[in-house]
Amino acid sequence: MSHWLKTLNRLLVVIETYTVVGLLVTVSVVVLLQVGMRYLFAYPNPWSEEVSRFCFIWMSLIGASLAMERRAHFGFDRVTKDLTPRTKRVANAFAEAVVLMFSLLLVFTGLLLMELTIGERSSALNLPIALVYAAVPVSGVLMVIHMLAGYPPIKRND
Repeated sequence: MSHWLKTLNRLLVVIETYTVVGLLVTVSVVVLLQVGMRYLFAYPNPWSEEVSRFCFIWMSLIGASLAMERRAHFGFDRVTKDLTPRTKRVANAFAEAVVLMFSLLLVFTGLLLMELTIGERSSALNLPIALVYAAVPVSGVLMVIHMLAGYPPIKRND
């Protein structure tokens, strides 16, 4: 099971990375197009704001999952710096448990948000709003998988 989970994790990291890059390019192109249309032709695209906002939401949440997998989120080095090795392990285990609970909370609250907005549609693109809110539970599931796949131990300068 562990080997299968680590393989899945590596595959997800590749998919997430390409997805975030694609979404970043999409946001950049759409915003540039919007500015050009507004100032060069005095005609703002009605759909570009929604596309850029929706892509940014997905990019942010998938990026947060990638950051967690790479241990790129902030830590409290000043707090744990002077702790004994055993106390540090306990503090790290507690922090990982809190992060896991938060990730599971993202999954369940995200599913509730999707359920609440299932009938709503966006004004310009006429997309289901639940599709936008789906980024929350997807990100939570990705975070849980990253943690269960062997979330690497903290490597900090002690």
